[in-house]
Amino acid sequence: MTDLAADLQATIAAMLLRIPADTQTPVAAPDAAVWAAVVEAGFTGVDVPEDAGGHGGELGDALAVLETLTEAGAVTPYLEHALLASWLAGGVGHPLGDSTATVAVIDDAGVRTDGDRILVSGTATGVAHADGSDVIVALTTGPDGPLVAVIAREAAGVEIEPGTDLQGVSYGDIVFRDAEATFSAPSPVGVDDLHRRGALAYTVALAAAARAVRELTVRYASERTQFGRPLAKFQAIQQRLAEMAAQTTLMETAARAAVESTSGDPARARTAVAAAKVVTSRYATEVASAGHQIHGAIGFTSEHSLGRFTTGLWTWSDRYGTDQDWAESLAGEILDDGEDPWDVIAGHTLHPATPGAPFL
Repeated sequence: MTDLAADLQATIAAMLLRIPADTQTPVAAPDAAVWAAVVEAGFTGVDVPEDAGGHGGELGDALAVLETLTEAGAVTPYLEHALLASWLAGGVGHPLGDSTATVAVIDDAGVRTDGDRILVSGTATGVAHADGSDVIVALTTGPDGPLVAVIAREAAGVEIEPGTDLQGVSYGDIVFRDAEATFSAPSPVGVDDLHRRGALAYTVALAAAARAVRELTVRYASERTQFGRPLAKFQAIQQRLAEMAAQTTLMETAARAAVESTSGDPARARTAVAAAKVVTSRYATEVASAGHQIHGAIGFTSEHSLGRFTTGLWTWSDRYGTDQDWAESLAGEILDDGEDPWDVIAGHTLHPATPGAPFL
């Protein structure tokens, strides 16, 4: 972790002491006060290029902000806005200004021109925070390759199918019918790049949520008494806590290794991200299950903070690829690309990336 990342985490933690997150689940609405404070402090542009209104920092620094917000239980569009939408727009030199954005991949897109206007058609599936966004930063395919298109949520031809995820966050599909883009430009990155960056971000979020579940559960088992002694004194509970601790540690270690790898060899980083998403998605549901088993019925009440984190674990494990999807990606490196299994495990690569090529 860089010094800047540590400072950012300390600042966010202090901010959340002044503006605590409402951890009732499902949420009535995202934490507007927390989000406003994050935006005002400039934390939404940590790794966005300076020419696009950002600070030009490292990806790991932006992920440190996400980790702290997630562990505190704050529900904000930080992941979609700062780590994905702003990154896409910033990559083509377009600042998002004061707008709150979400990100979408438009499948089977149709892009056509009408005079000076760029009109986009197609469907984006599984878009988070769509209802609360001002603009949608879409990655699609134009006549000449990948295209970044910025489209106002209220634009004609934008139809958002209502829905929420387990946390209560807006989540659904968006249909574009000749929706006009306020800005568009050829994209230097493709869908696979966005998919990998999204997987990394959700890996960090899953590890942070698992850590919160572990801390809540250990505290509850130490304080709750049954038959005259704390739950933590019962052997069955001790064993379940130990399993949870081991699984959470695996998730944290994998996420940390993936984040640290992004500043090194790009090919190695891609392997580390795939492995981390396998680990975090694999153990997310088990950590959530253990937390609820030990808390008992109290953990299922909407007022208890446990649900804020367990619903995140259940929901995010499939975002930007399941553990099976990323396991198949790792297998492809060995079976299709000719990598030696030990090189994949140890982090070496037989096919180095182009010198100077960034990870994401």
